[in-house]
Amino acid sequence: MKALLISISLLAMSFSSFAEDITESQLQRYIKALPAVVNWSQNQSELDTVNLGGMLGSSDGVDSSSVMDALGHIKDHELYTEFEALTKQYGFTPEQLVTVGSEVSMAYLENLKAGMSEENKQRVNQAMSGLQSLTASSSDAGTRSMAGALEGVKASTATADVSESNVNLVKQYMPQLKELFAMLQ
Repeated sequence: MKALLISISLLAMSFSSFAEDITESQLQRYIKALPAVVNWSQNQSELDTVNLGGMLGSSDGVDSSSVMDALGHIKDHELYTEFEALTKQYGFTPEQLVTVGSEVSMAYLENLKAGMSEENKQRVNQAMSGLQSLTASSSDAGTRSMAGALEGVKASTATADVSESNVNLVKQYMPQLKELFAMLQ
C-alpha cells in the first residue's frame, strides 16, 4: 500500500499543466516506445491484469485511477526498475511516457471529432476528460497531501484542454496512430 501511495504521489507531482505541448521528437519516440512497452508488459506474468497498451495508447480514454493502479502494480511487483530502463531507451521516464501518451491520445481524439455527430462528440469529450485527469496537477503539488492530490485529479474539467499545437502535430501522424492504436485494442 505504501508503494502505491508513493507512486500515486510521484505521478501526481510529475504533471505540470493541463495542456502540455509535445514535440515531434517526443511523438516519434512515443510511437516507437508504445509497442515495446506493450510487448514487455505482456511478457510479465505479474502484469496479466494490467493493460498498458490501453493505458498508454487509448483512443477510448483512460481513467486516471487505472494508470495510477498500473504504475503501483508495477512497483508492487518490483518491476519499476525494469520498466524505467525500458522507457529510458526511448528517452522517457515512466511518468513522462504516461504524460506524452495522454497528450497524444487527447490530440488524437480531438482530430477524430471532426465530422462526428453531437452524441459521438460527447463520448469523445468524456474520453478526453479521463485523459485530462492524467495531466492535471496543482501549481504547488509538492505541498499537497495525498488526499488533496487525488481530489485534484478527480476534479478535472469535463472538457479537455487540448493544445492546438498538439492537435496539429498529431494530425500529421493520424494514419500511423490509427494503425498503432488498432493493434493495441
